[in-house]
Amino acid sequence: MKAIIFNNTRWLIILVVALGVAGFFRWSFAKENGHGHQNDHHKGHDHAAHADHKEPPALPAGQVKLTPEAVKQAGIVTAPVLSGPLNNRIGFTGELAFNEERLAKIRSRVPGRVVKIAADYGQVVKPGAVLALIDSVELSQAQMASRQAAAKFNAAQKAYDRARQLYEGKALSLAELQERQARLEVERADLENAQNRLGLLGAGGAASGSAGSGAALALRSPIAGRVVDRKVTPGLVVKEDEELFTVADTSMLWCFVQVPEKDLPSVQPGSEAIITVSALPGVEFPGRVDYLGDLVDKASRTVRARVRVDNRQNRLKAGMFANIAVGGGRRTALSVLESAVLEANGERFVFVEMSPGLYQKHVVKTGAKSGGRVEVLAGLDADEPVVVQGGFVLKSELEKGAFQGCGSGHAH
Repeated sequence: MKAIIFNNTRWLIILVVALGVAGFFRWSFAKENGHGHQNDHHKGHDHAAHADHKEPPALPAGQVKLTPEAVKQAGIVTAPVLSGPLNNRIGFTGELAFNEERLAKIRSRVPGRVVKIAADYGQVVKPGAVLALIDSVELSQAQMASRQAAAKFNAAQKAYDRARQLYEGKALSLAELQERQARLEVERADLENAQNRLGLLGAGGAASGSAGSGAALALRSPIAGRVVDRKVTPGLVVKEDEELFTVADTSMLWCFVQVPEKDLPSVQPGSEAIITVSALPGVEFPGRVDYLGDLVDKASRTVRARVRVDNRQNRLKAGMFANIAVGGGRRTALSVLESAVLEANGERFVFVEMSPGLYQKHVVKTGAKSGGRVEVLAGLDADEPVVVQGGFVLKSELEKGAFQGCGSGHAH
């Protein structure tokens, strides 16, 4: 009996557990099924919302689109590519140098010690301006000899004048008068010799005030110009004929170039030239060929020429490497205003207006410059409307689009 009850109880427990497990799985399935419907509802809603918000189509590479308001605010102006006459210039390279005709290297003519500096680097001086004072024993001795010679000459002059009066009064013989006259001429020669020595030493015939153990030599500039070099400091002991200052007239510089034999027909004395340097991009300086050599170098087959460069604004410096474009006639070519050409990442480009507010970047190859225009060798056709003002705004928008990775240049 007990065995029957035990067996029935065991089967009852198994039945209850089985019913509980089945109910759990039914509840889980219902829950998951309901949540899935809810997710499908949300997914459908999100898809509908995404369909309502469409992204604007991406612009082709290199294009920028602006609203009319943005175009006006950027001040964009276009001008057509022109086909017309352009100066045919031949390019050379060279190095700027001081005008040797207006260059002075000032040296001391006596040994001594620098007691004062009167001119500094870059200072503009006039002819005769004092650059420095040099205390010199040798100059002092020369000045003393000049004063002594002057005193002896004055004494001989007075003696001769008295002798002449005595001779006219029959109180002195002619021989004695001639002796006094001869003595006067000797003293005159000694005085001139002493004064000439002072002149050779750079002190002229006048004695300068003493600045120490000797006399102070005033070192002067022989020309008007700018102090471009100075090799002295106060207290420095200098030697005779030692270079101390360099003064140059920098308003006109020189540039020597080598002209190939084939270009000689286009380069003549008097030919106009345009000079540019990398330190001042876009700035042109006028010049002119004033010398063309008469000998062709056998090795390079070139002729040396000299170009005078206008530097009255003092923006060019001697020693700069320069590009020189010498005029050689005119030719027909495509050209745009220089303001149209932009540069980035080693390439030059312009923006062409495709339609109102839509601009396309065109990479171009440029040539010679003339009168504010630049030659276009490749990348454009005649009459294309090119942006000549406001191009930097388009460049900025294009770079912004590339940075954001959207491939377009929208202006919002």
